Amino acid sequence: MNQHNNSHNRRRNVKVESPFLISQIDPSVFSRREFLISGLLSSAMLVIGSAAWAKDPEERVKVGFIYPDSGEMEQEAKSLMSGFDLFFDKDGPCPVDLFKKPFQSNSDGIEETLQKWINDGNVRFIVLFADVESSEKAIRTFASAGTILFVANRSVKLVSGEVCNTNVFRVSANNYVLSEPLAPWAIKNCGTKVFITGDNDRDANEKSDFFAFGFERAGGAFADRVMSDGSAESLQSVLKSIANSGPDFVFACFKGHSAENFLKAFSAQDPKSRKTVIGPETLTSFDVESGANREMILNVPTLTNVLNPESIKSKIVHLYGEMPSSITRVSEGHDLGQIIDILAKEQILHTKDFETLLKYVADLKFNGLRGAFRFDKNHDAIVESWVTTREARPGGGFSQKVLATLGSSESLDFGCGKVGYSGNHHDSTSSDADGVWEENGN
Repeated sequence: MNQHNNSHNRRRNVKVESPFLISQIDPSVFSRREFLISGLLSSAMLVIGSAAWAKDPEERVKVGFIYPDSGEMEQEAKSLMSGFDLFFDKDGPCPVDLFKKPFQSNSDGIEETLQKWINDGNVRFIVLFADVESSEKAIRTFASAGTILFVANRSVKLVSGEVCNTNVFRVSANNYVLSEPLAPWAIKNCGTKVFITGDNDRDANEKSDFFAFGFERAGGAFADRVMSDGSAESLQSVLKSIANSGPDFVFACFKGHSAENFLKAFSAQDPKSRKTVIGPETLTSFDVESGANREMILNVPTLTNVLNPESIKSKIVHLYGEMPSSITRVSEGHDLGQIIDILAKEQILHTKDFETLLKYVADLKFNGLRGAFRFDKNHDAIVESWVTTREARPGGGFSQKVLATLGSSESLDFGCGKVGYSGNHHDSTSSDADGVWEENGN
């Protein structure tokens, strides 16, 4: 173990281990890092904290994490938690006690845990990683709760109509913010006719909807849209459709293995006929090991909310020896930690007036890993956006090249009715937006 980690252990009296490993630990009292590695522990609620950090228990804030015990969302949740932990990786007392409760893939246990924490009145903030339906039920549960819920699901449906709730916030940028800002840049830099493709799931369809929405409003036209199930046959069908439809460029909303497979197939085409491809940051954020495959992710423009991702990744690897599944989720967790830290320093965390706390959170503004951060009036995250590419670094690794700074990216009002933007941003109505996400929202 290196000198930094030894010093860190002496300072904190905790064991630095990976938040991404799965282990069985005796469910008693844990350090924050032990909390992060106990991902599949199926015991009841676990109290997290270290005596080395102890202050007056009444002065410490309790934060609960609820997330699935397996699958892709579990890994994203652990990335967010590692970012939260990274923020507090510094000298001085940590003002946070963490509680965690994994749930099974069928969402069993979410409502029970929420009700327990709400009724106990001890957990001030709850962070929920769950699918749209489970998140929607949780939001309704919070209708009269004296607890603040941070929802990690990015679907715009969770800020619409009856789901709107004053004590629910979203640190995660929604799918509109993660795709639409790329459209005006694309029409100026890539062409006026686009072919849209991506994973045939709810998340990718929603992002594709909003890119299309912004692209059409900017004056663009569509060659075709073909979503893929990720199979080799499906990807070949997508490539054939691209060739036949003659677009100026391709918007590809893939992630993980499907992004890698798509770019492999795409880059294998004749360079003379190959179109420019762009997408959300997930299109090129997967890890590439072999030199032959490194070329396929270079110089692909993507929309991102995070600058210097390699630096953030190296900090996580340095602390835990493991790679996070999502740097964006790490950044969200880091921003969440900053929110809690600001509230602690302003001594607002334990106010008896819950409305005062809500207003304070709603009005927060700070510079985080995603640039200038604040909430809109619907409590959706407003973050900064950039168009970037990945470039090969001599000796290995990648660097980030910024092609365009897009500034703060704000969402449409999807039904909560509290956001009204002036014409110099997005002059739209909630009825327009509702039609966009409902079409492919199943």
